Amino acid sequence: GGGGGGGGGGSRDSGDKSCVYVGNIPYDCREQDVESFFSGFGRIKQVMLKRGFAFAMFEEERDAEDAVKELSGKKLRGERVKLEFAKGEKRGSDRERYEGGAGYRVRVDNLSSSTAWQDLKDYMKQAGEVLYCKAHHDRQGEGMVEFQKRGDMEWAIDKLDNTELDGRRIRMSMEG
Repeated sequence: GGGGGGGGGGSRDSGDKSCVYVGNIPYDCREQDVESFFSGFGRIKQVMLKRGFAFAMFEEERDAEDAVKELSGKKLRGERVKLEFAKGEKRGSDRERYEGGAGYRVRVDNLSSSTAWQDLKDYMKQAGEVLYCKAHHDRQGEGMVEFQKRGDMEWAIDKLDNTELDGRRIRMSMEG
């Protein structure tokens, strides 16, 4: 049965730690998997499932803190997950262009000569939001992808390294 919704309030604190980032979750993970992973750590208001990671919003900040402490590195359906507090929005305008290195860069080697940057970008979208992409720009067969989120970059390096794109096995490594 649905419990009564308790009256909120008193949470004017801006340093919000009630939202937990869950990284490296299995591909086929569902919301209830995340909820049951956190069961025993207080009430969860919402689970936002993304590709390869999720956010869990706790009702109580200290429940979230306990969960991050206790569950980090534990396995969720066979995968070791990474827990950290979701970072608040960084201040700074969107107008700062990519040269500022806003995202997380991955170097891609062994690209097929028939792979254009658009193809590479489409291929990398399965990992997450791609900010910027180039192919054969500095050197033939070499490309660069910049992801908005660190978790997406890690997922890409983990899952897409040594996979086939246009008939070539691409190699992925972290930039600098």
